[in-house]
Amino acid sequence: MFVFFAFFFFKSQPVKLTAAQTTAFLKSPDAAIRVVLLYGPDAGLVGDRAKTLARLWIENLDDPFRVARLTQAQIADDPARLNDEMAALALGGGSRLIWVRAATDALAAPLAKALAERPQGDTRLLIEAGDLEKRSKLRALCESENDLVVALACYNEEGPQRLATINALLQAENLKASREVALLLSDTLPEDRGSLRSEMEKLILYVHGKQEVTEEDVRAILQNEGAAEMDDLAMAVASGEAKRAALLLNRLFAEQTSSVALLRALQRHFMRLHIARGHCEDGLSPREAVGKLQPKIFWKQESAFTAQVQKWNVSKIEAILARLFEAEAAVKQTGAPDEALTAQLLLQIAHAA
Repeated sequence: MFVFFAFFFFKSQPVKLTAAQTTAFLKSPDAAIRVVLLYGPDAGLVGDRAKTLARLWIENLDDPFRVARLTQAQIADDPARLNDEMAALALGGGSRLIWVRAATDALAAPLAKALAERPQGDTRLLIEAGDLEKRSKLRALCESENDLVVALACYNEEGPQRLATINALLQAENLKASREVALLLSDTLPEDRGSLRSEMEKLILYVHGKQEVTEEDVRAILQNEGAAEMDDLAMAVASGEAKRAALLLNRLFAEQTSSVALLRALQRHFMRLHIARGHCEDGLSPREAVGKLQPKIFWKQESAFTAQVQKWNVSKIEAILARLFEAEAAVKQTGAPDEALTAQLLLQIAHAA
């Protein structure tokens, strides 16, 4: 009953589903839905969600009588084929699935014809597409009020959603990680779900036989050169090394590192400084305060970080954090000169140090 009501609510407004509505649909898709379009910039997430839905509908995805994988070219060569496939019955019984990958607007016309004819049966059509624009004909068709179809947008996960994905992958292997390590993974792993999963597989293989993933494990396996350079950038900025910070910024931007990733690396660094300064306010020495941090500061950076704890007081750290959070919100705005804004702020912080 809940799923039916949720779907009725979805279709009464021809808009994109919220994250919560998408999660509910992926867990229990409405039986009345015949067509699902998955689209967005995160190709790995599109693929993951497609497999999740396919396995809910068909037990054996290798069954040629129940799963038909079609290309857009095959449908273009025979426009009636899509409707015929959706009306076909599986040999031996059971529902069927048609799976189309790399779809574009060329699929809109044959899909519209198939939907207009409302084919009998319970065959479902699963469509994977890229980052379709708002004016896309295929997206508009699947986001319409037609009661047979729904569209699920797949954007790069952020914040709690990204952490939930990371923790789910760890839990599936009976592994634990502290919140600090999970946040480090979130900062370090690639944005695309497919790449994220691939890197997590490397980490899981590395820690085989252990029960908990540590910061050292993450640094040993997952922190590639770019991620290590982000740590170096944070250290340079907080230490006041403006020239080194500028060089690292140029290199990271040349490697297509996003401004959001850089700002979050600085946020995480200054939040740890804030915790350490809090310990100092309670009477500990800077070295003792740094020693209490969990996870531990990487040993090669311990001296420099301790000097930063001496350099920055609580009020200045809080002011820097506020500016970093404001900058992240600003660079996410469409059309914002994100690299210029990020570089300007980070160099201002370095000079202030």
